[in-house]
Amino acid sequence: MRLLVGITRRMALLTGGACVATVALAPEALAHRAQTVLTTVMWNASSSVLEVTHRIHAHDAELTLAATTGVQAVDITQVKNQAQLLLYIEKQFTMTDGGKTIALQPLGAEIEGEAILVYQECRLATPPKVLSIVNGILRDVFEGQTNLVNVRLAQRTRTLIFSGNDGAKRAEGLL
Repeated sequence: MRLLVGITRRMALLTGGACVATVALAPEALAHRAQTVLTTVMWNASSSVLEVTHRIHAHDAELTLAATTGVQAVDITQVKNQAQLLLYIEKQFTMTDGGKTIALQPLGAEIEGEAILVYQECRLATPPKVLSIVNGILRDVFEGQTNLVNVRLAQRTRTLIFSGNDGAKRAEGLL
């Protein structure tokens, strides 16, 4: 029994040391680019709203705003910078339904851990039947950027991957 207690104490000390080392290294790890944006497009049947959420690593968002606005130090926790990010996303992320533009309205943004979530929506009579998406978020600033868009309009989900010089992609067969 004494041996077990001794081993348990040593493991606790080693684990505690590892936690301290991890916390000490965490700020540097957070500064590395995520190289992907995750966007979710969902049809909310109860409110007849197409809901869009973009999840972007906060540091990537800051670097993008610095590159596109010319401001040297961008703090994405400031509301004015979140508004700038929304404007940037409006230019870089578009959707159409059978060639007709889906006019997304900005809802806002919030910080969640090391990411910023940016919300948009559009009220529609019915879910889009011929949904086409263009996602250039961060791809105009960073080489090698890959974006994922998960589209869920009914019971099925389709994932679209955008990289390189990809243009519009269609999410079909979801209704």
